[in-house]
Amino acid sequence: MPAVVADRGYLVTLPELNARVAAAGNGQQPDQAALADLVAWAQTAVHRSPDPSEPLRIDGTTGPFVDDSATAYGLALAWGATGDLQYATAAHDFVMAWAQRTRTLLGACPADGDCQTSLIVSRTAPGFVFATDLLATSGVFTTADMTAFDDWLRTVILPAASERTNNWGDAGTFLRVVATDHLGDAAGFGAAIDAWRTQLDLVAADGHIPEEVRRGSSGLSYTQEALLYKLAVARTAERRGIDLWSYRGIGGATLHDAVDLAARYQLDSSGWPWASHVEVPTTGPGWELAYAHWRDPAVATILAPVRPLGWLGHSAVRWTTLTNGIPLGD
Repeated sequence: MPAVVADRGYLVTLPELNARVAAAGNGQQPDQAALADLVAWAQTAVHRSPDPSEPLRIDGTTGPFVDDSATAYGLALAWGATGDLQYATAAHDFVMAWAQRTRTLLGACPADGDCQTSLIVSRTAPGFVFATDLLATSGVFTTADMTAFDDWLRTVILPAASERTNNWGDAGTFLRVVATDHLGDAAGFGAAIDAWRTQLDLVAADGHIPEEVRRGSSGLSYTQEALLYKLAVARTAERRGIDLWSYRGIGGATLHDAVDLAARYQLDSSGWPWASHVEVPTTGPGWELAYAHWRDPAVATILAPVRPLGWLGHSAVRWTTLTNGIPLGD
């Protein structure tokens, strides 16, 4: 018998995705462009094969774990958008290939900045959860599959979540929130939400993140990275009835303050106070989450030239124009 669980959603629920597909069919943007982008990608991705490893050690920021977790999620989105079972079957195969083979992580020490595996797993493993959530009613996962996946998530993946007090820790909190929620671990979920608040406590009153802006010319890039995971958790928490959007940290800032500051310098990097020169990063997928919540004109200006945001990225947070995008100016 296929395992069926409640579809409470993370970045998007299946009914929301269906509504966006309907909007795309009526020519509404950004839904139409985002859907076309996803389907074009999926038509190729469905023919790829997963590449799990045992043991798993990640020394850089790319590799099979990064690609396969995103592929599982993207193909699950494609099934939700089209109803084509080949996408669901392929997504299932990507999820289970890793859950069944990879039992050992090397270079996974949550409190150490020299353990790259912890960072990359924290960034990307939620993509596997996103996939199983969207596919809950597809019939491709058996009860045995989900038992094996949950065991893998609990015993192999979750212990690697980074606990550092910078963007690594933001990624680790993202993983802990998603994984504990999926596993029904209420205490673990509550602790992860508390960790999100503790991370926001470190943001200065003007919205800058001291641990990120100290990175010289890369300070804005690291800031955008930290905000990506803070935003993804805020959206997930909102679905669970928890308001993190308006939380004001001990340092005096809200998430909105931090996003406002980053947006200002994303549009005009002159005057960046923490280095003589700052590089402006490629626009990341988190800006869609920010715009969907606050509708800030500055964020609309950031998004306008880069939509739709799709496959490109290095975390589980991808395809956000499709999952969260709204018309600019609304």
